[in-house]
Amino acid sequence: MTTVTPYAPAALRDFLIGQPEFTNQVPVESVSTSDIPDKITGPFVTLAAVSNFGQDPMLRKPLVQLDVWVPKWEILGGDIAPDELAWNIADLSGRLVHKARIQRFRDTQSSWRATWDEGPITDVDTERGPDLPLFRAICRFEMKFTVR
Repeated sequence: MTTVTPYAPAALRDFLIGQPEFTNQVPVESVSTSDIPDKITGPFVTLAAVSNFGQDPMLRKPLVQLDVWVPKWEILGGDIAPDELAWNIADLSGRLVHKARIQRFRDTQSSWRATWDEGPITDVDTERGPDLPLFRAICRFEMKFTVR
């Protein structure tokens, strides 16, 4: 029997970085379950559990939020506006995760499946100052984690 509920954001991270369609847009090293770095020069993705519910310790339903962060056009370059690129990556993530069949979590007896619950939702983060906006798109996934 598994002694802890697996870390749901890591399960989604492991799944997404294994999808070439996703890593063509976001490098593997730019997908994290922790904070965003001080300097972002391209798309960056964070994953966090924003809720975790369920009445049974063997069947948990974490709600995982995926945030896509994209710097302003002058840093990013390219032909796609940063807000549109953030949207596209969030939307792609939603489609990939939603279509995935039941996934086993690493080498444990735990498995998961997720549904695309919300998003993309867009935002512009100006906490770093008005000259360094980060364009953001958010998706949320309701996961069903079976823990054995």
